[in-house]
Amino acid sequence: MEEKTTERHRCPAFEAAMRKLSARMRTEQEIRQLLRKAEYSVDETEAAIAELKSYGYLHDERYCREYFLYAKARGKADARIVRELAQKGISAETARNVIEDLRAEEAEDEGRTVDDGGEIAEDRDAALAVARKMLRGQWEDGKAADDKFLARVGRRLAGLGYDSSVIYDIFGKLRQDERDRREAER
Repeated sequence: MEEKTTERHRCPAFEAAMRKLSARMRTEQEIRQLLRKAEYSVDETEAAIAELKSYGYLHDERYCREYFLYAKARGKADARIVRELAQKGISAETARNVIEDLRAEEAEDEGRTVDDGGEIAEDRDAALAVARKMLRGQWEDGKAADDKFLARVGRRLAGLGYDSSVIYDIFGKLRQDERDRREAER
């Protein structure tokens, strides 16, 4: 029992990293930065990171996967998710590979194949879902989808990281939804 206590005192950087990881998942770069900010030496930092990886507590691909699922559930575009992951130290290549793997798993579960335009179609579908939710709220308030509303939708979608071509495509769909609603009311 005493041996474990002694071992713990020999690796304070590991203990500090574990405290940070107990709050939420983090990337290798985030842990490295936290330990360096706490003034642990490079050797202590690298030893702690190696130990965390050996136990499976630090795994950038798993982090990337979880972050992607979290961000997609909030309506973010793939390009924005890749940028945010890059800020956390995940390479764009790793992020794209994980995204492709997730899409392939999803397609396999649904019994369909993945095409090369899957990312664009997924983004359009996700952006349209966000915009139509906003449109329903607009209609519930008894308002029409006017230019001011479309500008608000555009800002929201741009903030989520959607490309302008996707946003303008969504505008066309929302205008058609508005025309269909007016037709149905007559």
